[in-house]
Amino acid sequence: MTGCAIEQPDAELALQLADHGTKSIQGIGIGGEFGGASSLLAEFAATRRRRAFWMSLANLGLALGLMAGSATFLVLSNSFATTGWRIAMLLSAIIAVPALIARYKLADSPLFEQLKAREQRARLPSVDVFREYARPIVLLAAVFAFQLMDAVVTGTYVISFMRFAGIPLATVATIVFLSRIADVGGVLLAGPLADLLGRRRLAYLTIGLTTSLSYPFVLAILDKRVLAVAGLQVAIVLLGMGVLHGLSPILLSESFPTKFRYSGTGLSFGLAGVLGGAIAAPLLAVLVGQDVQRNWFYVPGLYLVYCLAAVLALRFVAETRGLSLEALDLVGVVRRGASTSARH
Repeated sequence: MTGCAIEQPDAELALQLADHGTKSIQGIGIGGEFGGASSLLAEFAATRRRRAFWMSLANLGLALGLMAGSATFLVLSNSFATTGWRIAMLLSAIIAVPALIARYKLADSPLFEQLKAREQRARLPSVDVFREYARPIVLLAAVFAFQLMDAVVTGTYVISFMRFAGIPLATVATIVFLSRIADVGGVLLAGPLADLLGRRRLAYLTIGLTTSLSYPFVLAILDKRVLAVAGLQVAIVLLGMGVLHGLSPILLSESFPTKFRYSGTGLSFGLAGVLGGAIAAPLLAVLVGQDVQRNWFYVPGLYLVYCLAAVLALRFVAETRGLSLEALDLVGVVRRGASTSARH
């Protein structure tokens, strides 16, 4: 019928928005389990010398999963739009089943057992944590919204951006896969670097460097300099995704006592997912559209906005390097320290 046909550009935009919408729903599931994984690793490693390294591994599974997904996309790139995506969805069941079994078999941590023995568990932890730790939840969400923004931009939106710039899909798939390897490497580096530099200083450094690299990265895509695009994509993902991927369970878990750790880390990470993952890519899809040659500046501009928000929030987040989780349970060091950290 007249007036009912969808123009090709509108169809492309609608597909992008639908894709980002479904990934946002997936993000709700990831955020829901993030609090549990981070809390368990933090509490079982509470007395270990390299606690930060073990805590960073909470996001190693996610990084490895993204790498496996990118590898599947690379292998099935010629048929992904028709039948390949169905194979990828079926493969996810192989990971889901053993993950559910492992989660069921895990016992409570010693710190949580002590909490139960003292009868100090919160009745409504997801509600009570907001009453006592609303400020850290919001501030930490603003910090790690940058990481989740970088994740969706470099992992999903950049595929459309590169294709509109004229880079072949097979080349894009290869570049994304290489960057996923860098993501895994960044997670493994996060713990040692967080101990060496401190949690906040490492966050400042990675966020600033990632933002500065976003400008030459976009220009390299427009000029179709494939080697430069690959190198910059790897560097941006290594820093903005990988290192921050590993840092997020460290800083988040150390910012809440055992009583609220599961809920606090999960809520903060979930809010970061909304602020970063659910907004950034759809916004770029609308602002940039298919005219990447004219509207490219929105990409580094978005990085700058998220960078400024994260840096401002970090000024009011407490440094947790060297903090005892047992002491945090007794005196609530971080909650009170958050209000004074900006002066140190």
